[in-house]
Amino acid sequence: MPLFKDEQELYAILGGFFEEVAEREESKEMISSTEISEGYDAFVQYVFHKPEGKITWAEENGRLKVICGDHDLRPELVFEQTADVGHKFWLGKLDLQQALARQQIKVQGPLTNALRVLPQLDAIYPAYREYLKKLGREDLLA
Repeated sequence: MPLFKDEQELYAILGGFFEEVAEREESKEMISSTEISEGYDAFVQYVFHKPEGKITWAEENGRLKVICGDHDLRPELVFEQTADVGHKFWLGKLDLQQALARQQIKVQGPLTNALRVLPQLDAIYPAYREYLKKLGREDLLA
């Protein structure tokens, strides 16, 4: 049984977490160190299954903008996975390179861009645990 009961819960938890993280210094550094290639207008899109959903990271006025659901932006990187795999990744319990090798996460676009920001993500993983505790969702920490 999937961890998230529906798309709304996925957006409330992961989307809400990304909104909170957008204000962190690590995110601001990531935005300033990452250039979107010509023809694209978003950094990354996470496509989730079970439940279905999309969360996109774009840049707006030098800040990370989080968009839940469909839109017309063209992301440079697309990561496709189940919502459970995405949750496990943000908990820091899933290595990206291993997940790619096992095809738990499928990627479209220049993977080198994603690998470049991995060190910055290490500082964000603990924030997901704290966010889940703040929501009273300790059940998702196991």
